Amino acid sequence: AVVSTQSTGKGYLPEYVSLTSQSLRVVGLDREETNTAGGLQRNQLMERLWMPLFKKQNKTVVDKVCVNHYRPVTLDLKEEHISKDFVSHISDLSDGFVSADKNTILVGLHACGDLTSLLLQTFLRCPQLKSVVSVGCCYHLITQKERTQSYMTDGPHKPKLADPSSIHAYPMSAYLQNSPLYFTRNALNLASQAPERMSSTRNLPAKNVFYRAIFQVLLKEQFESLPACNVGHSASNATDFISYSMAALKKLKLRGSPSEYIVRSYSERFNDGSFERKIYLFHQLRTLLSRVIECLILIDRMLFLHDNGVEPAVFGLFDPVVSPRCYVLVAEKP
Repeated sequence: AVVSTQSTGKGYLPEYVSLTSQSLRVVGLDREETNTAGGLQRNQLMERLWMPLFKKQNKTVVDKVCVNHYRPVTLDLKEEHISKDFVSHISDLSDGFVSADKNTILVGLHACGDLTSLLLQTFLRCPQLKSVVSVGCCYHLITQKERTQSYMTDGPHKPKLADPSSIHAYPMSAYLQNSPLYFTRNALNLASQAPERMSSTRNLPAKNVFYRAIFQVLLKEQFESLPACNVGHSASNATDFISYSMAALKKLKLRGSPSEYIVRSYSERFNDGSFERKIYLFHQLRTLLSRVIECLILIDRMLFLHDNGVEPAVFGLFDPVVSPRCYVLVAEKP
């Protein structure tokens, strides 16, 4: 059996696996009931279309195509599901579609945020789970074990910290738990960037990157002190720096906000093009560090498996231009 985890969505991966590997039973797990319903509808459609597709490709047609070897199930994987009875629980949810005592592969294709750490811990805990295949994503959503280092800043850039009694996604390994290598939120956001795609498309960052840089200068010069604040996407539709700043100031609700006349003076001050070029150059150089942070997260996960007697491997699976989160972590229990 193959269990495809929370990133199943409407079941494209698990359904494809079940159709092309007819000896496997596949359960696709997703937290959203709407995705499960969509997966069921798509499976019914594929039952009608798969046989003609086989014939069109001149492939050997078997008597019974294994469309029904895929079953979508709704499950929001959480800490309480990390147990030796995980496969038994999936068997119950799928009405016995998969046997509780069969060897199972746990698959997470672009498992978001903390989901990868939950997968790895579930893999180790449940004896029926013999292998794990995981491609992570959304590193900016992972939780970290709480530390007090000064470089873990306060305010909007403070990293997402786990409750001391809960499971955290970084660091997982014993080695890095005893090291000072922790991330700010900015660093985790950076790990989710796509340097190869940026190089391939040669597209410049959004104009808002430039506006936000000028706005930071304005805040520092116009206010003696600032509370923790985050502009976010409140001004994402702005067409120029003035409209961006006015929308951002409205959201922040700061006392003594500068007038539009003052805001316009900053637009004129940085309007010669040189500052904008420097911002874009800095952004591109900064993006080159994204793989460094991503690799450290992957090494931590590998060391965690090694700590628990499993030897993992990481290798490139996808074209990084098409799928920037292209590294897959695989492991098999001895």
